[in-house]
Amino acid sequence: MAEQAETVEGLLREIRDLLKPIEAHYRPEYDAAKAAERRRLVATVAEMVSSTKRKAAWKLADGTRTQRQISQQSTLDEGSTSKLFKTLREIGAIGPEANPTRKVEID
Repeated sequence: MAEQAETVEGLLREIRDLLKPIEAHYRPEYDAAKAAERRRLVATVAEMVSSTKRKAAWKLADGTRTQRQISQQSTLDEGSTSKLFKTLREIGAIGPEANPTRKVEID
């Protein structure tokens, strides 16, 4: 059993070592694509929260308040708050936690 584990571990290390040059070659393109994706997400969120009430709701989404509290404090009605946070969750702008928590910052 130990011999098999060493063989598997050695094989995995060999695979990792073989992948390093490939990773190094494609890393700049990957990083650029991830940065562009992040910029698109920030732009989408900024557009979604462009109204005063939605912007207030966005700023309150720090993980310390429930969606209902955010709705009350931002004066955005509960239905609109629910739809906003559902969409923000779907695009990855807030986490899946019960209390909405921003994952990106906008200007």
